[in-house]
Amino acid sequence: MVHTRPINYRDDWGTSPRQGYEDRGTFRPPRVPQKEPGSAVLRSIGMICIVAGILWYTYLLTKGGDLRGVLEQNHGPLAIVGLGVVVSVLGKYLRL
Repeated sequence: MVHTRPINYRDDWGTSPRQGYEDRGTFRPPRVPQKEPGSAVLRSIGMICIVAGILWYTYLLTKGGDLRGVLEQNHGPLAIVGLGVVVSVLGKYLRL
């Protein structure tokens, strides 16, 4: 049972009128999903590159080595993360 109040309802204290509830019914049509601009494939590739670079860097750190030594000797993980960021930004604006 749906309880509805009149459209112009005055509260018990008489301070001000307020808008009451409306009976909108039970059915609401679903929203049409909006397609995001850009290329989902490029964004996914960029995300995979970023995660792969972070995992590679974590592997190098846990394998044995200090933070500074890993950064100076291995530029691969940093390059992969940078590539992933560039590809993700391009994927946001380019449509393929």
